[in-house]
Amino acid sequence: MRTTIHKQAYTGGRAYRYRVVDEAGRLCYLAEPAGLLLPSPTRLVEFFAPDHSRVGRLQPPQVARWRREKHYTVFVGSATEEPHAVIRERWRLVDMLLLRLPRYDMQLGGDGYVVRGSRYGERFYEIFRSCSGEVEQGRAGEEIGRDAKTEAQGEAGPRSREMKVGQIDRPTTGSSYIVQTDAAPLRQALLVLAAVVVLIDLELYA
Repeated sequence: MRTTIHKQAYTGGRAYRYRVVDEAGRLCYLAEPAGLLLPSPTRLVEFFAPDHSRVGRLQPPQVARWRREKHYTVFVGSATEEPHAVIRERWRLVDMLLLRLPRYDMQLGGDGYVVRGSRYGERFYEIFRSCSGEVEQGRAGEEIGRDAKTEAQGEAGPRSREMKVGQIDRPTTGSSYIVQTDAAPLRQALLVLAAVVVLIDLELYA
């Protein structure tokens, strides 16, 4: 599956709309951030069908913006209680030292995914499926050294117990972002994939 996301932005790069288009060129969703003119934008994003009927939303956490970890929920349709997916934005010490964007942990039904970027890699972000028992503990120095070596080699560096299932590219011309995946759960969750890309873009131009 190949999905393109076209960003419409004000001067300065802040988006007021994203157009989500499938591989056949059909418009699937319009994503519109809310509260852009507020002193502190809320990062609430609403999704609309091509006829502009509301089909979902990305709900931001009710926490201070400077916290290093934030949980976002994705609601589809008129649901207000049970989220369709949960996206966790995580900043690690190694990300800050290597000037990287945050990683995103995504829970979609019973499946977990990690969306990880690379400052020097060929791919802007890569999507991995998390297997049970993933271990992230360890000394900070060892993690920083391992990730620094990986960055220097220009690889995203999937950790053990992860399997790559997709990628997010940022082409120099044409569409703003291209998302590709062959994982069946993600192919059926285009709105959730678009929500992750919107979060990444909002962080880029925060």
